[in-house]
Amino acid sequence: MIFSPKGGTSNELARLIKVAKKEITAAAYAFSSKYLGQALSAALKRGVKIRVLLDRDNARKAYSIDEWLAGEGIDVRFIEMKRGNMHHKFILIDGKILMTGSYNFTNESEFRNHEAAIFTNNQTLLQSFAAEFERLWNLAVLPAPAEAK
Repeated sequence: MIFSPKGGTSNELARLIKVAKKEITAAAYAFSSKYLGQALSAALKRGVKIRVLLDRDNARKAYSIDEWLAGEGIDVRFIEMKRGNMHHKFILIDGKILMTGSYNFTNESEFRNHEAAIFTNNQTLLQSFAAEFERLWNLAVLPAPAEAK
C-alpha cells in the first residue's frame, strides 16, 4: 500500500506499466497525469493492449487528457451516467496485478491529496475487478470526434 501525497504511487504504476507484456485495463474517474499517460503510450508502442474507461462528465473537464490518450492510439471509452459518476479508480496489469483505492490518475492524487493505493495479486480480487471492467466496457461509449471541452 502506498499513501499520498508524495508517496510514489505514480512511480510504482509507471514501473509496472513498463514491465507489462499483454494487457492493461484502467477505469478511472479522473485521468490527467501526462506521466502515466506517457507510460501507457510507451506500453502500447511495445504491443501491449491498452483500454481506458473514464467517467464522461469528468473527461469533459479541461484538465483531462482523454483526447491525448486517444490521439496516442489508446482505446478510450466513456461511461455516461444519468445520475452519479463512474467513480472507480483501478488498473489491472496482465491480469496479475491490481491497483485500487482512492488514487485517481492525476497529479493532485500524487502531490496534493491524501490518497491510498493498494496493490495486490489476489486472484479473487483480480477476477472481480476484471469482470467489473468488462461489464462497464460493454456499456461504454466511444468519444465523439473532436468533443469540445
